[in-house]
Amino acid sequence: MRRLPLALLVSLAGCVHGATLFRPRSTMQAEARADSIYWSAVRQLEATSKRVALDSAFASLDAYLAYPVKLKHREEAEVLRRLVRDAQQLGRVESALQEARADTSKRGERPERGEAESRPRDEEMVKEIQRLKDELAKANAALDRIRKRLATPKP
Repeated sequence: MRRLPLALLVSLAGCVHGATLFRPRSTMQAEARADSIYWSAVRQLEATSKRVALDSAFASLDAYLAYPVKLKHREEAEVLRRLVRDAQQLGRVESALQEARADTSKRGERPERGEAESRPRDEEMVKEIQRLKDELAKANAALDRIRKRLATPKP
């Protein structure tokens, strides 16, 4: 007879705490490790915009998304990963464009035969930069929507 109230008390405690009471400890630890990887990536993005930080944040986000447990921040991580990838591409295009402009200025102001051929390529780079900026703006808007959704308290 004493076991019945005890069993009832344990089952009620399980209802109060949800699935965490009956979830294996290894699963909870794996989820905690995945969360730490996610927040590490966020800190790397927040700290600086250096290319090295972007590369390591991209790797951390990849590792987080590949984790075999249910992820709390999957959507945010996917958006951040796209933003990082776009920022990396934009940086590469921008540096290539700066190198091309530096080469042009070293040769002088007078357009040569090779420069006439490079103008369409420069225009393509400018179009690519604009496309990446538009894609980045869309991803930022999606991230803002996610932030607003997470910021509103659930009833």
